[in-house]
Amino acid sequence: MSDDPDLDQLREATDHGDRLDEAAGADVYEDLRESMVEYLEEIDEGGRQKTVSVWDGDIAARMAALEDHPEHLQAYGEALREELDLGGTEPPDRSEVLRLALRLGLREAAPDNMETARKAKQDHATHGL
Repeated sequence: MSDDPDLDQLREATDHGDRLDEAAGADVYEDLRESMVEYLEEIDEGGRQKTVSVWDGDIAARMAALEDHPEHLQAYGEALREELDLGGTEPPDRSEVLRLALRLGLREAAPDNMETARKAKQDHATHGL
């Protein structure tokens, strides 16, 4: 213990809070991981579609314009691949650009969830639930 009782109380409260927060967060992410594994299995079995749809006029216009100008579509795709540390030898198409942009956005917004998704995919590939 230090000579400062306030500092000791702060340390105790911080240590206590961190463990409680981690335990609570682990339960939330575990449920998410289990759901993701379940949905991956449903997709493999044909019970759920692989597609994702969004309604967004701005994105629709941007993608249509990019398809009219393949050099710009390729630049977007290559930048996304680089940002996500992915390779690729074929020119990126519309679907890949949208998929990578969504993954990058999700990774940036919620990195913990992306780790959960990685674990779910790994669990699904190795043994499922």
